[in-house]
This record gives sequence, C-alpha cells and structure tokens, in this order.
Amino acid sequence: MLARSYTATTQGLNPIKIEVEVDSNRGMPNLIIIGLPTKAVLESKERITAALINCGIRIRCRRTVVNLAPADIQKSSPTFELAIAIGMLKMYKEININTDDTIFFGELSLDGELKPIRGALPLVIAAKQMGFDKVILPAANKKEVSIISGITIYPLNHLREYLAFAKKGKPLPKLVNEKFKSHHQLEKLINFEDIYGQENVKQALTIAAAGGHNVLLIGPPGAGKSMLAQAMNSILPPLTEQEAVELTAIYSVSKIGVDSLITQRPFRSPHHTTSHVGLIGGGKHLYPGEISLAHRGVLFLDELTQFDRRCLETLRQPLEDRQITIVRAHGSVTYPAAFTLIAAANPCPCGWQESSQKICRCSQFALEQYQRKLSGPILDRIDLFVRVKPVDLKKISDFTHENKFSSSQLKQQVVLARNLQSAFLAGLNCSTNSELSSQQVRQKIKFSPAAKQLLMKAAVNLNLTARGYFRLIKVAQTIANLNQHPEISKLHLAEALPYRQDSFL
Repeated sequence: MLARSYTATTQGLNPIKIEVEVDSNRGMPNLIIIGLPTKAVLESKERITAALINCGIRIRCRRTVVNLAPADIQKSSPTFELAIAIGMLKMYKEININTDDTIFFGELSLDGELKPIRGALPLVIAAKQMGFDKVILPAANKKEVSIISGITIYPLNHLREYLAFAKKGKPLPKLVNEKFKSHHQLEKLINFEDIYGQENVKQALTIAAAGGHNVLLIGPPGAGKSMLAQAMNSILPPLTEQEAVELTAIYSVSKIGVDSLITQRPFRSPHHTTSHVGLIGGGKHLYPGEISLAHRGVLFLDELTQFDRRCLETLRQPLEDRQITIVRAHGSVTYPAAFTLIAAANPCPCGWQESSQKICRCSQFALEQYQRKLSGPILDRIDLFVRVKPVDLKKISDFTHENKFSSSQLKQQVVLARNLQSAFLAGLNCSTNSELSSQQVRQKIKFSPAAKQLLMKAAVNLNLTARGYFRLIKVAQTIANLNQHPEISKLHLAEALPYRQDSFL
C-alpha cells in the first residue's frame, strides 16, 4: 500500500516542499531511501527502524522503498525522519488518519524521542505559505516558532505522543502563540556614559545608528576605537517583529542555530584572520557568513587594514545591495545582509602618527603602501570617516568629570530620528536613510536653497564620486532627522561635510 506524508527543507532561506512516498512489495527485507539523499539521510533508516521498534511497532519483513520527491534536489537533513516514520506507519496501517493537511519536521533518536532541528522558523513560515494547517515538530524548537500565527503548531517530545493521538484520539499539546517583545538589556552593554571625552565620535556613531551609515574610526592604539564601536549597540533602536523573524531565520539555518526567537540586535566582531567564506558565507552547505549574522545589527571589523584584501573586496556588493548571493557548483543561495559596518584602523603602520605619547617613524613609502591596503571602492562605501584622538589622562583620572550624554539619552535621539524616517520612507521598501537608492534620493529628499548651493560647491571641491555624492546627501538627511527637520538645511550639510573624505590617512 502506497502512503504519503509531507515535510520540507531549505536551500539557504528558500523552502522546498518534500513529498514522502512510502511503498513496500515482496523481496528481501530492506528499507531503501531514494531521491538523491546524502549519507546523513541514508543513515536515517537505522534511526527510524529502531524508533518504530522501541515504540512497539513491528517492522514488516518486506522490501520498503521511501521516495523523497522532487528527486533532483539533494536531501541532506535528518529533518525528514519524522515524516518518513509517519509514512511507514500509514503504510503498515498502524494509523489511519488523514495527514494531507499536516507537515512533519523532526529528527528521531533510537527510542523515538524527537530531537531539535536546524531551520525550524523558516520551515514553519514556509509550511504556512504552502497552505498546510498543522505542523508537527520537536518541542525543543517551540520557543523559536512561538511567534508564528495563522497555523496550528504541535510541539512533541516523542513519537509515542503522535501514536497515542492517531490510535486513541489523545489530544496533542498545542503551542500557544506569544506576543513579540524586544529585549534591550542596556545594563549588559557598554554605556557611552562610561567613555570619557570623544564627543565628536559619539555624535558620529549617533548619526550612524540613526541612519544605518557605515563608519571608519581612525586613531592611534589606546584611543578607544574598539570600546566606542562596542557601545554602538546600546543606542540602536529595538528590533521590530519583522526584523526579529528575519534575523532568527538566518541564525536558524546557520551553524550556530537558535533555541528561541532573537530579540536583540546582533554585534558581530570577526577576527582579522577570518576567511572570505567565514565573512560572506558559503562552504559545503552554503551557510550564512558574518555579514548575514550581523543583519539588522553591527558588523565590527577591528584592525581593518590587517584583514585579507580579498575578504575586504568581497564586501563591495553586500555594502551596496544589502544582500549576498553565494553561487557554487552545487547550488546558490541568497542571504540578507543589511548591516551597519563599523571599522577601526590605525593611521599608519606603527600606529603612532597622531599620538602625543610616541613619535611615528614611518616613511612616506610605508604610508603609501599602508593606504593601498584599502581600495578606493571600499573607502567610497564608507559614509563617515572619524578621527579618534587619545583622551587626556587628566580627564580619565578626574572622577568628578561628567560626560555630556549617556547611551539612554543618545538612544532616545536615535529612536525619534528613526520614527521620523519611518514616515519619510513609507512605501519605499527602506528602513533607514542609508538604504535609499540614488533615484529615491533625487525624488524624496528636499534641500533649502542655501544647502543646494553648498552641495554643488562641495561636490566640486571634494572631487566626489557619484556614490560619494549621494552618500553625503543621505548622511545630511539623517542629521536633519536627528534635529527633527523635514528638509536639509545648510547647517545640516555643513555638519555632514567633514565626515566625507577620500582617504583614511
């Protein structure tokens, strides 16, 4: 008797519906899985057989064939095991209920326990889009999918629970949807209040947080570049529900995995020895890289000039398109990568060019070689070039010194600016000013007459590229938003101009 059940898999974040067909006939007793399975899937037959036996099901002495359709897509996940077990139970007539409106996800242990799976969130969202009414998945994944509504989710701990439902009508545990709540634990983050001085850098990072702009911090060792960058998350606005779902879906299919919905913006800081695959993603299973794991958050590249040049050049397209398409011989995937880049670099090879503590002895040739480590196209994608000067030790030792702004005050400014942006960007498929296209900049952004004149002079005097020209406008628009102005004035543009330069030296 032919039996069917349904499951799904993902290629990157793209879902693929899998139809599980189970049939048996006379022949040597064996369980055969076809449909382009990998070794991980082929090993599933031992787990499925043991799980059924330990749940009291007698395995028939027949030749059983399991087909995973479509057959031209490689199957590499143990997520199918529960669906295969249900198909075998239907074929054995151990259960006689209709499962056409139900999709099954789960890896089985030898005793029938359901183990957590990778990619539960995108799979459940896909099941809803495919028209299924019910989802059966491991209870360990329930926190991850608890926010999804519009589909009934049954989190199970053991295969016996479904057998009791199918045979005896015992009700299944039903997942209760939770309302999304963004958690922003400021006390666990570095507070700008604890960083002495550096008011110009704090202002630049506030602009970056409000508009999603990329920043390059340039200064000698010990000036506080890393600490300032790490404090960036303390002034970012809370995640929205849509952003949280996007981010959790990425982590769910990554090597890291998740056990609940992500409710805080990510801060990723890969070491400068990371490979280009680790940075942009890829590998055998086409996992997301650091730029995608930093989606809707911050990607901090400390010691920028020490990164491999090939790694940095791979950032060109993601910085522009806010996504990355990875194409390999065995497939292609697209991951979102809407991150804010914060980079830090020393001003020269020895690092002491702008320091009052030590003398820089770098030759002009060494300085030129050092500058060439960052290409023009990469520098052209930086919105804010910020000099970080060493703080006077007298200020640090003065315990009565008070900073002008705390993270909570700066965050309030950022949230107000983002609220103004939301109304301004409504219907444009953008969440921040930095995501505006050149056409949208021309159509939407308004200038005062004095600001227009200053912009034309600055474009000529600074010898800006077309990209640099539009990035300057977007930074000025963010400054206007922070000041709660609907259009760019001459003062807003004048504040944005010092951040725009062609060289980091």
